[in-house]
Amino acid sequence: MNIAVTALAHNADLASQLIHTLAEGGMCAYGVKYGSSWRHEAKAKTDGVLSKATHFLHIVDPRTEGEGFLAYVVGMARGDGRHMAVYRADVLWEARGWLAGLPVFDGSDETLAFYRAERQEWQVAEQRRQARASLLELGISWHAESMAQCAREGDNKAIELFLASGYPPDVRDKTGVPMLCLAARSRHHTIVELLLDRGCDINVQSDDRGYSALMDAAQTGDDALLRILLGRGANPDLASKDGQTALILAVGRNDLVSAKLLLEHGANADLTDKLGLSARKYASLFHNPDMAALFADYP
Repeated sequence: MNIAVTALAHNADLASQLIHTLAEGGMCAYGVKYGSSWRHEAKAKTDGVLSKATHFLHIVDPRTEGEGFLAYVVGMARGDGRHMAVYRADVLWEARGWLAGLPVFDGSDETLAFYRAERQEWQVAEQRRQARASLLELGISWHAESMAQCAREGDNKAIELFLASGYPPDVRDKTGVPMLCLAARSRHHTIVELLLDRGCDINVQSDDRGYSALMDAAQTGDDALLRILLGRGANPDLASKDGQTALILAVGRNDLVSAKLLLEHGANADLTDKLGLSARKYASLFHNPDMAALFADYP
């Protein structure tokens, strides 16, 4: 963040004081002094001096409006999305018309307080802008479907950039499947943990089957991911649209390791699906003595 303090020559001392105050407050600022001859300067030279600024602070008084430089700076700021504010050198001056709505300061303390708060917002916005630019440099467009594809492919770097660019961790693809579930289905553990670290709801369920990431891990037989999710507090008793829990899915796969993990973490063996069958009932139907013995340990 770099603040250009622009002022007519007769306000140069005030500009210097403001720059000093901003610098003492940890802000980067520089001065741009202009006079009536500024129109005769090469446009490239003027723009070059102002191009370093992310923010403009223009010192105004009744004489300033007649110089035209204020209109030039405001137009530049509004044209490319840079921030503009004014410092009132004359308390009788009022912002009117096309200047209405700009932040107006009367003292150095309030000016510094404003830019400290502004810096925090600007840094977040700049981080997001840079992340979007990095995605484009990688040939990845900035929309949810691209993020979903990166989650399926296990592109950790791209997912980090999407999150840094402002995408929430709970965003879904066009079919309503959350990124967490997409990563779980493709067994990309690092992305699962990254999304959880960024605040993703561990129990979020997809719109297609109603699966949570834990159910997806059980469905694919990913015991390592089951451990990660259960260790982070995933609910083992959520049910899909068919009423199936992660434990029912594990038993359906005849996956003894996954079933044992789920039972050890409190999964209810007697919740029934839409067919009225529970994990315990399925275990008995499959005639697997090891599975039956496991369920006998959890009456």
